[in-house]
Amino acid sequence: MFFAEGGRARTLLFGRDHGIAHVVVDEPQGFESSVPAVWEVTCPEVAVVRLHGRNHETWERKGLKAASERFDHWYCEDELKELAPNINALADKAQRVHVLFNNNYQDQGQRGAAMLQGMLPAARVAGI
Repeated sequence: MFFAEGGRARTLLFGRDHGIAHVVVDEPQGFESSVPAVWEVTCPEVAVVRLHGRNHETWERKGLKAASERFDHWYCEDELKELAPNINALADKAQRVHVLFNNNYQDQGQRGAAMLQGMLPAARVAGI
């Protein structure tokens, strides 16, 4: 994994040296496949946040009928309030921050994005 065993600093430096935007990922933790949320900006033009949901039950389950089952998670208000300061901190370091709700079960992403917009300063919501 890129962020394991001291790889974090090397990975972020590589992104900075090459102008590659680091993607912050919010997903279930504690699995072999888990990627930690590393709240860093490597490209001053843009930062990206992907919200995959936190559904531990389906994260590595085999045989799901659709990918949307894996990402079936409703971000509650408390979870979004936890993420909002980190998103704001990225916006202090990058010209644009794009927040992508990848929890694509029914309308969870759209409803979550609308709620998160209300938690961020108006000048910062264009990328959500």
